[in-house]
Amino acid sequence: MKNNQYCYPKKLYGNRVMGALAVSSLLFVVTGCDSTMKGTKPTDSVVNTATNPEKSSLPDKAKSNADAQADSPVYFIAADASASKPDGIEKVTTANNQFAIAMYRQINGHTGQADDNVFFSPYSLSTAMAMLYAAAEGETKAQIQKTFYYPSMDILNPNSAALYNQFNKPNPDYKLATVNDLWMEQGLTPTKSYVDTVQRYYGGQVTNLDFESNPNPSRLIINKKIAQHTNQLIPELLPKGSIKPITVAVLTNAIYFKGDWKVPFEVQSTTEQPFYNHIGTSPNIKMMQLQDHFGYSEDKQVQVVQLPYKGDDLSMLVVLPKSKDKAAMQQLVQDLSADTIKQWSKDLVTQEVNVHLPKFKLEASYQMKNLLTDMGMPRAFEKGAGFNLFDNSPPIKIDDVYHKAVVIVDEKGTEAAAATGIVADATAASAPPPVFKADHPFIFMIKDNKTDAILFLGQVNKP
Repeated sequence: MKNNQYCYPKKLYGNRVMGALAVSSLLFVVTGCDSTMKGTKPTDSVVNTATNPEKSSLPDKAKSNADAQADSPVYFIAADASASKPDGIEKVTTANNQFAIAMYRQINGHTGQADDNVFFSPYSLSTAMAMLYAAAEGETKAQIQKTFYYPSMDILNPNSAALYNQFNKPNPDYKLATVNDLWMEQGLTPTKSYVDTVQRYYGGQVTNLDFESNPNPSRLIINKKIAQHTNQLIPELLPKGSIKPITVAVLTNAIYFKGDWKVPFEVQSTTEQPFYNHIGTSPNIKMMQLQDHFGYSEDKQVQVVQLPYKGDDLSMLVVLPKSKDKAAMQQLVQDLSADTIKQWSKDLVTQEVNVHLPKFKLEASYQMKNLLTDMGMPRAFEKGAGFNLFDNSPPIKIDDVYHKAVVIVDEKGTEAAAATGIVADATAASAPPPVFKADHPFIFMIKDNKTDAILFLGQVNKP
């Protein structure tokens, strides 16, 4: 494994940004079916032992260790991408995007969800599941592969490593970081090849916890680290009762993004306007307005605009049905595919666009067990599921999968970003620019422009 290392200080991020987004995802509570696994020695691959965060029950030395772990800087160690190739990265990205659309449809299809906001990170979900997939066997592995569209392991692992390294590379224009963790019950013997895979290709930090004797303190340790990695936007990924004495492993992924618009909206341009949701108009919402040059395309059904973030590496793609009717959004969801999104990106033409976009904050929380079961991988949640995490262990299964996501979009920016806001050039008299007015439900996604990987995907029904 390469030993490249970056250090991110604890207080990384300024308070005034153009758009801020954080996702803390995915938890797999993997529970043993009985307690016969206890009492064996861990391998040398388990590199860290966390301490109980409840200070009243800790000796002084343990307290200081817990505090040091929680308050330490975030270190990034590059994963092994030596076998990565461009076509392999494309295959992993395609799998991620196909899963994004499938999960989006699954969430939308649930009773009562159609009129609610949607927001999640397909990258975070797919990455966390990939770490568990490395230990899957038989029918369990086949079902996970079909649900997440994974390519073969020799393609998935090194090219996932390449994306992990790319997204964690420090950039002066924005903050994007993702972190993977494998939390394991102390005293068990993990399968060395599995732990090596998690560390080598996913940069996963492996930590021993005492789930059996201290389930809730262990939960607090995990939540505290997730909160740290998401700038406190996800303070509690794991709810009370999610960690049990029979829990033997937890896998987590957190991804955090914060960036300025390349062309900032002016605060003075924000006005109060109605938003036409599918059950009538909502109270007036704050609508931002900006006329400038953006990538834009349209067809008979939708308008598409791409709003770049500073540095041009990342952008928000906003897809707006032309009709305000509920049927128009339903048709858009039905027709949505990874190929459609790729075509929208190809069809973009830079032109002057009059953009109206609401300020919004979305918070979403999902227990993914039922969603993933319905998508075709029930075996992973059943007794006797095929996972080879530990040597000579009884059968284990996924207890549940938790996912939380938060997004904040507004017109604010740092002073430097506001100072570099692009002033529209005067143009010769011509047809007026298209008006992109998102005053009714729309889809948006944050994507990496280099690979087209969808990092976050959402639908705004109620700003």
